[in-house]
Amino acid sequence: MRDMRFFGPGLLLGTAAVWCAGGCSDAQKRMWRPRSAQDNYAAALDASNADQRREAVARIAESHYVESQDAFDVLDAVARTDPVSQIRCIALRALAGYRDGRPVPTLLAVLQARPGSDEALPGDEHVRWEAVRALNALTRRGVLTEPQRQAATVLLTGMLETENDRQARIAVIEGLGLHRDRRVLTPLIGSLRNEDFAIADAAERSLIALTGVTHDYDADAWARWVAEASDPFEKAGQVPVTTRPAGPTWWDKQTRAWKRALKLGGRD
Repeated sequence: MRDMRFFGPGLLLGTAAVWCAGGCSDAQKRMWRPRSAQDNYAAALDASNADQRREAVARIAESHYVESQDAFDVLDAVARTDPVSQIRCIALRALAGYRDGRPVPTLLAVLQARPGSDEALPGDEHVRWEAVRALNALTRRGVLTEPQRQAATVLLTGMLETENDRQARIAVIEGLGLHRDRRVLTPLIGSLRNEDFAIADAAERSLIALTGVTHDYDADAWARWVAEASDPFEKAGQVPVTTRPAGPTWWDKQTRAWKRALKLGGRD
């Protein structure tokens, strides 16, 4: 075997680059072709080629400076205004990882955008899905101000009536389950009547998260319970007994013990 001491660093890097070109992920390939933050910012905002903008935004999202103010300003502009949906989605996913509330106005603007809006371009179903998921992530971290939380409640409630995309609709239902507000209960109960079980299941799970009880997908039972409850959120966060995973039965325990004894005794 050759002594690796005879290989210079340039040759080693070149070999790694060749290997990476064949089998690495896009993120690994970008690691071997470093660019400065300023180069990425300029490309993300000004490159006429969509692939160049996409790569620049991905580099920013993967960087150690992603939460810097300069990076945020670029991601904010891209999420609001890039004409390519995929590039906007990459920026929105990066904003979802923030640990403060700076992205919240961006997300609200994207979700509220209509043709002719000054703050953001209207988003397609992919952009709306990513924006709702990002808003949900920031809501879970507790970084929304009270006015922002109120705005998010109203926005998501309205989207539940108008959103046609299945995945975006499920994300909206999951988001409503983060807001302990009576206004979200009736729309969620209405979603239990949807013929798509994934939508009904998301609604039941959100109602459980908000109330700590379950009515097994029965919209009428939920409606009666909400009408009678003085504080429907009193047990919020608790897990109803009927939704907890069932433990092994006595027979299961005996069967496992018997199989274990056979193995310990040397029998297969």
